[in-house]
Amino acid sequence: MWYRRIRRTAARGTPARGSRALATGCVLAALGLAAGPAPGALAAPAEPTPTSVAAPAPDATARTVTLVTGERVTLGADGSVVVAPRPGAAADYVTRRLDNDVFVIPLTALPYLGRTLDLELFNVSALAEAGVTTTPVRVEAKGGATAPRSGPAFGAALAKQVGAEAAKGSVGEGPLFGGVTSVVPAVATAGGRAAPRPAARADHTRRDDPVAGRTVKVTVLGTDGKPLPGTTPFALANVDDATRYREPSLQAVDGEATAEVPAGRYSAMVSAPAFDAAGESTGIRMATAEFTVPDGATATDVVLDLRRATERVTFSTPRPAEEHQLILHYRRDDTKGEAAVNDGVGVAGGAPVYVQPSSRPVTTGELRFNVYTHRKAPADAAAPYSYDLKLANPAGVIAKNQHYKVTGRQLTTVRTNYHSDTPGRAQEVARLMYLPYESSGEALSEPFKTPARRIEYVGGSPGATYQGWLKAGERRFVSGKQTPRPGRTTTVDWLRGPLAPGFTEPARGAAADETWYCAACRKGDALTFSLATVLDSAGHHALAFPSDITSSHFAVVSGNTTLYEGDGVSGGVLTVPPRKVPYTVVYDQTRTNGEFHQSLTTHTEWTFSSGHSGAQTVPDDWTCVSEAGEYDGPAECSALPVVVPHYRLGAALDGTSPAGDDHLVVGFGHAPGAAAAPAVTGARVEVSFDGGERWTAAAVTALGKGRFRADWTTPDPAAGRDASLRVTGTDADGNSVTQTVKSAFTVAAARD
Repeated sequence: MWYRRIRRTAARGTPARGSRALATGCVLAALGLAAGPAPGALAAPAEPTPTSVAAPAPDATARTVTLVTGERVTLGADGSVVVAPRPGAAADYVTRRLDNDVFVIPLTALPYLGRTLDLELFNVSALAEAGVTTTPVRVEAKGGATAPRSGPAFGAALAKQVGAEAAKGSVGEGPLFGGVTSVVPAVATAGGRAAPRPAARADHTRRDDPVAGRTVKVTVLGTDGKPLPGTTPFALANVDDATRYREPSLQAVDGEATAEVPAGRYSAMVSAPAFDAAGESTGIRMATAEFTVPDGATATDVVLDLRRATERVTFSTPRPAEEHQLILHYRRDDTKGEAAVNDGVGVAGGAPVYVQPSSRPVTTGELRFNVYTHRKAPADAAAPYSYDLKLANPAGVIAKNQHYKVTGRQLTTVRTNYHSDTPGRAQEVARLMYLPYESSGEALSEPFKTPARRIEYVGGSPGATYQGWLKAGERRFVSGKQTPRPGRTTTVDWLRGPLAPGFTEPARGAAADETWYCAACRKGDALTFSLATVLDSAGHHALAFPSDITSSHFAVVSGNTTLYEGDGVSGGVLTVPPRKVPYTVVYDQTRTNGEFHQSLTTHTEWTFSSGHSGAQTVPDDWTCVSEAGEYDGPAECSALPVVVPHYRLGAALDGTSPAGDDHLVVGFGHAPGAAAAPAVTGARVEVSFDGGERWTAAAVTALGKGRFRADWTTPDPAAGRDASLRVTGTDADGNSVTQTVKSAFTVAAARD
């Protein structure tokens, strides 16, 4: 299939890839393949090459990579990361961000970076770009010795070695287990280095810099006041202008390192872990230094002293809670507002973390420091609950008091129902939280069994937002960004069926500086129709990768003319005639997923009328695709009058409903962005207990505001079978939707 180019005029972000072609009577620009896009309020596409097309929503391009040490990292296109530990271990790691690269480095790997382990093994951005899901490695060892390949076995062996070396008082000095002398990625990465980098010296100055060549000697002191043995990575950057010098992972060998830098003002930061005999982190300390390299100096001495990391990060909450994860985010900006040092530290299981408080606010550039914690109810609690807190220090400093006390009035109470049509399904949950100056978030995932009910308390500093993330089987689902509402209680359902294609919507309270891509709009004579392929009843949508869609068919018809049809796409952009005519969009989708057995097959038909758009109905912070194939803002962009259903099925958390009287509440609205949309005045609901061979019409009662209640009686012989739904909604202008979901719920088995 050939695709029309979509260009960008006033948007920014990452480009997608595609090609160019014509369809009969129109031009189609495909926005995604089988897993389809879900345009949303995330990063916009950058200026593409001549073969580029409109990018899918960035969350649709999320990728998961298993590191050489066995941790699984899911990376969103905005740079957000969710880390899941290797089996049987805690996920303790640091994140380092440099330009467009995100590194996630387990603490056990830190002592060996630049010596035995290549830093690019942990460049999640580059590995994802290379298309790998499990990191392939090339191992060199003395005497032909072998070592565990990439994955949990490698991570376990590394942790064992770290513990053994820690017991001897020195970590990272010699070869790895089995005589391994070098481990590098066996795949080309964007920043790929063919071999480990020099341990004690780096030269990253601009070659045209007339004042390059000053030597900085950095000494890292341990808590005993002596140079820290082994290899310790640290960050060093110029805070006048980070482009003059910025290196996130220099290595101090036995506590010492040198670097050639230009004159100017600098910031350095180190986070150093300690380990027990099992290779688990027993704590981590973060130390910093601010200093100047004078014009006339030939050498400057700097000390990063871990003894100054005296303040332990602790929390108190209204109800008892145990620390499951703690994440520190340290960001040091230069005078131009660009990130010079942008690091995070994630620790699981309650290991102590100490930071060095500031003696005074920084005067060059800016310093931002915040803490995030996920805390769980004690094991003997009557019902599970948790806390997610994101709290900022005052701008310019790391506060002297690192004890964070929160009260109930600061928290949003979220009563969360986790539905599962496969009882006992293993799932993972995480909550990404953002402060106004952050474009990405970090979280560790927490495993649990579903179905389940939990109370989740959420709180943050002013301006905080949060986004839910759920892994069910191998599928990942996300919510839109939301703002905590202190003192309020809300109920949220995850994976409540039926799961069907639809349109994502901006979350209430979403950040105002985010751009939302209109998924059902007309701008001039460019008609955009782009579906989220899997939505639950609360609007949580599936990330596109990994995809479980094994077949899909998308078609656009006007009158007796098929404007476009094709397999493997879930939407696109059509150039259509200016006159107002009726359109029908048909989308069929089949998913194959052993972790789910409901809602795997759907058929949806939308009918609506549309003509040339010269008016704007969408909000000012939206963007739409124009006839020229450009994302260029909301002017002359109007939402299509596409009717969409919102389900409220009365099934239990396990997706079952007993025989006898049953009901469904379905609300019909329109795709996001519609202004003064016509009321939905008619609805029809049908139920089938034999896979769609025969349908029974339910008794439908209008509840007002586009909501309808459908009542039916499920026959006793249907016990233990799946039931299918077919719903139709029609508005006052004749626009309609008919959606069929096979195996939308299961009739509970009869009890003895």
